[in-house]
Amino acid sequence: MVSEFGMVIVTSFWLYFMLKHRKELPYSIGKLGKILIFGVILVWTGFIANFLNEFIPRMTTSAGIIRISKVIDDIFIIIGASIITYYLYKVFEKEIIKVEPAHITISKEKETLKPGAYLALSQSPRDIVKVLKDKRVLAITRHPEVYNNLGIPYIWITKMEGDNTIYPTNLPKLLHTMVTKADKDTAFILDGLEYLILENGFDSVMKFLSSAKDYMSMKNSTLIVTIGRGTLDEHQLAILKRELEELEII
Repeated sequence: MVSEFGMVIVTSFWLYFMLKHRKELPYSIGKLGKILIFGVILVWTGFIANFLNEFIPRMTTSAGIIRISKVIDDIFIIIGASIITYYLYKVFEKEIIKVEPAHITISKEKETLKPGAYLALSQSPRDIVKVLKDKRVLAITRHPEVYNNLGIPYIWITKMEGDNTIYPTNLPKLLHTMVTKADKDTAFILDGLEYLILENGFDSVMKFLSSAKDYMSMKNSTLIVTIGRGTLDEHQLAILKRELEELEII
């Protein structure tokens, strides 16, 4: 009984400090912080129930109910500890991928982008085209009308059949198309990453991008991947920034 009482005191202080300093917890804003606090509450509840079980009047309560109550408090503790472990794993995982991303700022009026693989956050297609001076640009896009108005040839990512179209789940064909057209005078704008992720999953699209980046490097070509701000979660965006140089056009 002494050990149960001690754990109630310890977890009560633990819960108090978690709630008091919740804004200072790693990744406390959003789901992860709520997950941690929920796990702590479950563990605290389990120890409270465990402590109270010692005071259940055994003469007036059936043995079956006592056994069930003792199983339930253990379940609370196990689930809570598992949730806290998950939180710690996610924090560790985020810290592992938290590398200092490369960031390039370039003037659309004065400079030309060097070959490489880049990530452009919320940059307009018109500005992107301006930094690809003297390049044959091919857009791979969900918005063909935008590039048609700019006079840029495109491949339309769609489930419809037609000329210059490609099915969103046919990543091998898309990669093959890019590889066969890539050279030092060619640049690709991939404007439709979110849709590809929706259709294929993030891991599959990252494998595709990693291969495309390697081929661009081999052929001295250029790839610019465009996404809107807030369209990917923090974890996915961090992985993208680790793989691609972030491009800012001013």
